[in-house]
Amino acid sequence: MPRLILVILLVAVVVYAFVVAVRMDPKAAPAGINKWVWVIFTIIPPVIGSLIFLIANYVTNARPRASSSGPDFLGPLARDSRAPRGPMAPDDDLDFLRELDEELRRAQYDKKLRDHEDDGKSPEN
Repeated sequence: MPRLILVILLVAVVVYAFVVAVRMDPKAAPAGINKWVWVIFTIIPPVIGSLIFLIANYVTNARPRASSSGPDFLGPLARDSRAPRGPMAPDDDLDFLRELDEELRRAQYDKKLRDHEDDGKSPEN
């Protein structure tokens, strides 16, 4: 029975490493090695290759995380690869640009309103 549990555990580690390697962002591949080399490396020498990949992936992607609402049991499987990482430049943030445009329009309207109040005219004319 203990052998069966060990075999199931090793198969689970290999399958987990394979899935993580397939879903991995190619730019975030550990040690700068191509993503597909890691995928093959998790299959050919399954247990050793998978363990080496998981350790290298953990070391490469280790960084402090903000506290979340609970433990992250899925690890890399739960990450959304489409989510932007790191700070966004102001000119890439559409909400920031929209607010900036509205602020500029308000300032222009206020200036126009002040200029017309000085002349005694309404701003709509």
